[in-house]
Amino acid sequence: MKKILWILTWLLVSMGSAVAVTGIDIGIKGGIINNYDQPNLNIATYDLDRLNLVGGQIYFSKLPVIDVILAGEYSWRTQTYDIAGQSLEFKLRDFAVTASVVYPVSLPVVKPYIGAGVGSYSLSYEYIRPLTLSLAENGVFIPETSTYFGYHGIIGAKTDIPVFPLGVFIEGRFSRVNAPGDDIKFSTWAGGIFLSLP
Repeated sequence: MKKILWILTWLLVSMGSAVAVTGIDIGIKGGIINNYDQPNLNIATYDLDRLNLVGGQIYFSKLPVIDVILAGEYSWRTQTYDIAGQSLEFKLRDFAVTASVVYPVSLPVVKPYIGAGVGSYSLSYEYIRPLTLSLAENGVFIPETSTYFGYHGIIGAKTDIPVFPLGVFIEGRFSRVNAPGDDIKFSTWAGGIFLSLP
C-alpha cells in the first residue's frame, strides 16, 4: 500500500501546473471482472469466475505525450455453496486503487488509448458457515483479508458528447496481482460517463 501511495503522490506532484489548466475528466463506471482466478482460494465447486464492479476515475490529459488515469474500484461476488449437504454463504470483496499511464491517439470522433499501470488490491472475505461444518475437513481454504500489489495492461477509448461537457468511455484491463503461492489473474471490462472540468 505504501508503494502505491508513493507512486500516486509522485504522479500528482510531477503534474505540477499541468493539472491547473483543465484537461481533467471525472468519471464513474460499472462493469464486470471476468476469468477471475485466485489459486489460494479453495472452495468446493468454486464458481467466482465473474464479479460485479463499480468505480470512479480521474483522467488527466494535459501532460506531454501521455495521459494518466487514477481510479478507485469496488468489486464483489456473493455465492452460496453446498458443502457436505450444508450451505456456506460466501462473499468476496475487492477494493482497488490503481494508477495507469496511457498513450492517447486523437482521432476526429474517438480518442483510443493503450498503456499500463499499477495498483493496490484489498481483498476481503465474508462467510457464514453452520457450526457443524468443518471447512478444513472438506478441503475448503479461505485466506485472511489482505492487501496486495498488482499491475495491469489497459486499452480503452473515450468520446465527447457534442454541446455538453460530458463524454462516454469503454475500457478493458488485464490484471495480475502478486499473492502468496500464485498470482491472481483476471480481466476487467467497464464503461462509463465522464464530466470534463472547465
